[in-house]
This record gives sequence, structure tokens and C-alpha cells, in this order.
Amino acid sequence: MGIIKKIAILFIVLSLGFQVQAQRCGACIIKGDIVIDFAYSFEQRYEMNSVMKFPQAIYVAHFLDSCGISLDKQVTVKKQDLEQDTWSPMLKMIDEEREFSYGQLLALSLQQSDNNACDLLFKLCGRPNDVQNYLRNLGFKDIRLKWTEKQMHSKPRRARDNWCTPRDMAELLNWFYCKKQSSHVLMYIWDLMLRCETGNNRIKAALPPGATLAHKTGTGFSKGKTLRGINDVGIVVMPDGDFYPIAIFIKRTKREEEVAEIAKILLSP
Repeated sequence: MGIIKKIAILFIVLSLGFQVQAQRCGACIIKGDIVIDFAYSFEQRYEMNSVMKFPQAIYVAHFLDSCGISLDKQVTVKKQDLEQDTWSPMLKMIDEEREFSYGQLLALSLQQSDNNACDLLFKLCGRPNDVQNYLRNLGFKDIRLKWTEKQMHSKPRRARDNWCTPRDMAELLNWFYCKKQSSHVLMYIWDLMLRCETGNNRIKAALPPGATLAHKTGTGFSKGKTLRGINDVGIVVMPDGDFYPIAIFIKRTKREEEVAEIAKILLSP
């Protein structure tokens, strides 16, 4: 995209139609050669939660392509080896054991945010540190992965160690969109994210008529009525073909719809 201009907008401006607390929310959108940071500070870090499954998928594509492994290759999964007390639709698909392809594991992880599928991909393709090192080699220094879903589930405070800045996440989304046709696995990931089954009240609720969205959501460990780590990142494709990578992170809120409110402002002409 050439040289990208940087524009920072402080989140403490209250004339935008809703009130927010400084440092509680952060977002970034790329529009052509302009990056708009909608936050207290563009260097502020936010817990990714299940948004981490998107950068993990980017690494998995690299791993499969580098090793010559097909998306159709099957692996045996035993139910007894999986975490039972976690969000995992795949548990209902297994009696004792069954075969899953790499493609199916990616679909479960990206479309349904299955935590066991995510951790199986970590086990089969590379640990969080491998994902982080690959991203850093690509130039993304502000996306950090340290823990698996199982490790975070056992100690929820670890979620804060899997963080990113909205800007680096938006730029990774931009990289993905521009590179997706170079790999059939990346194209498969693109198709999966177009059909993501989570987050209908987030960015998707703010889409202009005729626009489409490929995205991945994340949700933290909530406490009482306060929702924590309500995130959504993706790529909005406009009817005229323009595309806008967008990343929104909210540390705490009582309304999931706040993501859509922020997205609507960022997507406005």
C-alpha cells in the first residue's frame, strides 16, 4: 500500500455520540493510505482473547504451506485428551475418538471459536512462541502470544499476556488481505472468516448496505454484569471494492453493542 499516513484520534472526545473512559477502548482502521487510531494511545495494549486465533491461523497457513501438508490431512483426536470445561462445540462431535482434518480444525477455531481446536493447532503446528516469532519476522512487533487456551483457562489472569495494539492487528489484517491469493490456505482462512458465526452484534451490526465482513471475535472472562475483553477484528469490503481492515478492543463494558457504535463511526465517510 506504499507509505501509510498516521492519524491519531483521542478517545476522550465525547462529541461522538457516546461516552467512554480513556484507556478503556481502542480501535484502528485503515482506509487506503491512511491509518486512523481511535484510542487514548495507539501504543495501548489490549488482551486479544480469542482474537488470537486469527494470527494463529496466519501462522498455521505458513506451517502447512512450508511443510507441504494438505488441509485435508486427517489427525486422530481422542475426547479424553480434550478440555471438557471450556467452550468447544467439537466435544459434541466426538464419542470416544474421531478424525479431523486440518481444515476442519481451522473452521472450528475461526468460525465457532472452539478452544480445543485452537489448542490442537498449537500442538500440531507450533506453540504460541512459534506464532509470535513468525509474526515478528513479518514485521509485526506489537502482537504477543504467550499462552494457549488451556493455560489461560486454568489461570484467567494470563489472558493479559496475549496482547496486541489495535494498530498492529489492523496492519496484520491488511497484510492478510493483500497476501491471501498467494496461498490456498490463506484463501481458505478468508472464506472461513467471511462465514464467522460469532459477533453478530459487533462490527457486523455496523456494516453499510452491501458491505461484507471477514472477521474474528474475542471475549474475555466476564465478572458480574461487566463484560471484559469484548473484541472484534476484521476486514470490511465495500460494494465498490474498497477494503478497510478494522480492529476494535474494549477492556470492559456492559454493552456488547458498543463495538458496533465504534465501528459505525470509523466506517463513516
